[in-house]
Amino acid sequence: MIRLWPIAFLLAALLVVGCAPSRVAEQSADAPSGAERSFSEVLADQRLRGRIQGFILNDNELLDRANVNVTVFNRVVLLTGEVPNRDAGMRLANFARSDSNTRHVYNELVVANLSSAFSRSQDRMISTAAGARLMTLNDLPDNFDRDRIRVVTARQRLFLLGAVTREEADIITDALRRVRGVREVVRMFDYLD
Repeated sequence: MIRLWPIAFLLAALLVVGCAPSRVAEQSADAPSGAERSFSEVLADQRLRGRIQGFILNDNELLDRANVNVTVFNRVVLLTGEVPNRDAGMRLANFARSDSNTRHVYNELVVANLSSAFSRSQDRMISTAAGARLMTLNDLPDNFDRDRIRVVTARQRLFLLGAVTREEADIITDALRRVRGVREVVRMFDYLD
């Protein structure tokens, strides 16, 4: 018998609609010259992420009392999650900035108690719905490579990273701010134009 729950989940994610404001963190200096990411660029991102995660594993305070997510895309680092104090978050952000492969660090860590399993599962649902919405977005050019975009959700804030034109950024932002549960869309794009 065919399991229908994955299809039902995907359809539900596509139909879920809400509204959210948008914030822009523009970055164009040192932006990638093209949209394609080479294998070596992807590998460099993975290695950078691994070094930052290694720092977390070797820092007892971060390891024991923080919930940190590290996202690296085109050598841009996004830190999200909860830390026990400002110093812990700054220590991690400074380490990420000190790596020679880092172009920019967005420190979106908050000083707060660890998020609940329910809150994290809501964030995963938002990311899934946003990813599904991005995949079915018809307003983008036919040759648009959706692998140029990374979608990350933390505390109901949707972060968008990647390399796009300003027009593509507007289309994507407008579509994803309507995903149910999104409180805010934060654009951290590299602009190709």
